[in-house]
Amino acid sequence: MFNQPNLPGMNRKTANSAFLTSLPVLMGYSTMGAAFGILLSQAGYGPAWALLMSVTIFSGSLQFAAVDILRNAPPLFEVALLSLLINIRYCVYGISLFEKFRRYGWRKFYLIFGLTDETYALLVRDREHHGTTQRDFMLGVCFFDHLYWIFGSVAGAIAGTLLTCNTRGIDFTMTALFLVILTEQCLERRNRIPALVGAAATVAALVCFGPEQMLVPAILAIIGVLLLLRRKLEPQEVQP
Repeated sequence: MFNQPNLPGMNRKTANSAFLTSLPVLMGYSTMGAAFGILLSQAGYGPAWALLMSVTIFSGSLQFAAVDILRNAPPLFEVALLSLLINIRYCVYGISLFEKFRRYGWRKFYLIFGLTDETYALLVRDREHHGTTQRDFMLGVCFFDHLYWIFGSVAGAIAGTLLTCNTRGIDFTMTALFLVILTEQCLERRNRIPALVGAAATVAALVCFGPEQMLVPAILAIIGVLLLLRRKLEPQEVQP
């Protein structure tokens, strides 16, 4: 018999609800994590490094970029700037969840750490948590998504050390996943405005600054516009 998961300090019903909600991420994270693990092993870093990076970083796009960073060893300042630019989008996510997380005590630190693109998409979906607390439900979703990524990256690193294969194109998995997420989010009317803001700001930055210098202006423009539209975009919250 299949035993439903349970987490320490969380009732079984809440853990089950979080697990079932996180299942759509399982295939994506295990596959994408495996792609990262394979690339990392091809760069000369084994499963232990994949485990360490996935436990402490948990940022798929940054971890993919870290493979090239480890290969080329750029200056520390460039690494810090690249990390900031890649992960600055989480500032936008955090703004919309700031008031909610601040009520969750010590748990907010793990929720902030685990706020990936896919986890954010699951947490902001409108749903009722019958027999569960919103706080523990969100914590469970973050935990399971993190676990899927760790499993995929370690499995990929192990496979990469055993198999000889052409890894060309594997790093496109991250881009493909972003496109899938964007498409699904745009199906909901209230998510279309942020998508249009992102597209317009990106095109404007490309035209004004060129492909080499567009990233920072585009990100700043997106954050600025979304901050201005924050109250209009935020759904009405139901207290847990």
